[in-house]
Amino acid sequence: MERFEPKKFITRKIQNLRSQASGKRIIVAVSGGIDSMVCFEIARKATIKQEGQTIPFIIDTGLMRQNEVKQIEEYFRKKYNIELQRWDKQNDFISALKGIISPEEKRKTFRDVFYRIMSQAMRSYAADLLVQGTILSDIVETQKGIKTHFNVLHEAGINPANYGLNLFEPLKELTKSRVKMVAKNLDIPPKFLRIQPFPGPGFALRITGEVTYERVEKIRKATEIVESELMSPKIFQGFPVLLTDKATGIQNESAFVGDIIAIRIVESKDSLTARSYRIPWIKLDKIAKRILTEIPGIARVLYDVTPKPPGTIEFV
Repeated sequence: MERFEPKKFITRKIQNLRSQASGKRIIVAVSGGIDSMVCFEIARKATIKQEGQTIPFIIDTGLMRQNEVKQIEEYFRKKYNIELQRWDKQNDFISALKGIISPEEKRKTFRDVFYRIMSQAMRSYAADLLVQGTILSDIVETQKGIKTHFNVLHEAGINPANYGLNLFEPLKELTKSRVKMVAKNLDIPPKFLRIQPFPGPGFALRITGEVTYERVEKIRKATEIVESELMSPKIFQGFPVLLTDKATGIQNESAFVGDIIAIRIVESKDSLTARSYRIPWIKLDKIAKRILTEIPGIARVLYDVTPKPPGTIEFV
């Protein structure tokens, strides 16, 4: 197997982008994850001589982690002295997902709303090229029919031109571990290397059943609790999932019917395979107690020990 050389990869992708983007404005789809940050750095280096040619852009879907958009905006101001362009489209996504229970329909609905808005943004900023952080595992899982990743178009049989888009996807041949190797060579801050992967459709994939504002707020708070308690470098991903089923609990000496949250924590190198993390009991107990006491309406907390395969990392 040919040895992967991050520096050569970066040079090649910068040259590729320059040849495609000569004299054109570029939008980079930013999410706050390592993939999109690597894409922005490649785009910035490819267009550094033409100020304003590369535009970092984020859609606030309403399905992201607590204060995530604000933190990304602050990062771009401090590091690059530029404003991250943000469109608040929370209502568009939550409304479109109303009543949808099927995981596949959730992903496809999110995809359609996302790229429709991206198309509007391209026209608004007079941009000709969209740079996005699709990686190898996204493509493999989509092609194998395991699940449809929202950011896979060509390989899913969809022409980006249907959305009025021209795409550049510099990372589509890389696993997550190689993306991190590239990030280190681009001097991306270590904090982004430590950020746990988060699905593009966000909490739509961390909620089984219907997505509502109320359910999103519950899983957002649970996510904040879980991520604040998980510090081990062995952990690839650790997150809660809000289940559809209900359970009986006891509150103020009275029975109530409440929600169930499942905790999933896995070890993985490339997200193509994973195994459940053997979390110390004292830590799991603390996480469970915090969720049960800090989030109203939660009756049970469960721990998922399913490896990948047969399970996927995300529930939905």
